[in-house]
Amino acid sequence: MIEIKDLSCAFSDSLFSRNKFTAVSPLNINFRKGGRYAIVGESGSGKTTLARMIAGLQKPSGGNVFVGEKPVYRKNGNLKEHFKKIQIIQQNSLSALDPKMIVGRSIEEPLICFFHMDRTTRRKRCEELMGICNLPADYYSRLPCELSGGEQKRVAIARALAVQPQCLIFDEATNGFDLPLRKKIIEEIIQLQESIGFTLIFITHDIDLAVEVADEILVMRDSKLLEKVKFSGDISVFKNEYSKILLRASRHKPVKLSYERNN
Repeated sequence: MIEIKDLSCAFSDSLFSRNKFTAVSPLNINFRKGGRYAIVGESGSGKTTLARMIAGLQKPSGGNVFVGEKPVYRKNGNLKEHFKKIQIIQQNSLSALDPKMIVGRSIEEPLICFFHMDRTTRRKRCEELMGICNLPADYYSRLPCELSGGEQKRVAIARALAVQPQCLIFDEATNGFDLPLRKKIIEEIIQLQESIGFTLIFITHDIDLAVEVADEILVMRDSKLLEKVKFSGDISVFKNEYSKILLRASRHKPVKLSYERNN
């Protein structure tokens, strides 16, 4: 389980300014093992900063993240073990891939970092991960620039899964894709989550997507967590007025996925 206690983050307005703005107000959340969550909010709501703190990429101003009761942020702490437990897939997958590194080597890099594998075992595991993520075996020797946006996303997912994470965060990771490709990638990641059992957290501005993919939905606005609801298809569970505004303003054209929700 991932437990967030009094977690907050504030940034200075500029390098020499004493003025600070709050990106995430103190909040407390639990994410259960194997759960599927969506954190929804408009730009500036704090959802991405929250995701980065959970992933170990942004040091909080206060509070802490606990994974299995162990604090992530501690004096003289080593975040390497945390990066093995929690992985994040961000919007621009290409920026996460070395343009000069072939796909196979990119996927193998976490295996080299976290596991003691000989070259043959590493290659076999890489090919398994490529198969899981629907990447042809002959893509092993391709460069990122030779792949489509969807294929680059699959490489990023395979690379994240290489460390056998307990939690995978999907931060606006299908933005910019057309609807069929977006649907396909989301379906694939949910199928992987159901078969492997990791916790899955979607970060999105799209409440239509949230109600389609998540069993629990968190709504943020202006750095604050407004509400957290368990969702099984009935939108009346949303009580906060802002959540209702998002639902009314949505296009009501969710990404219909071909999986059955676990009620």
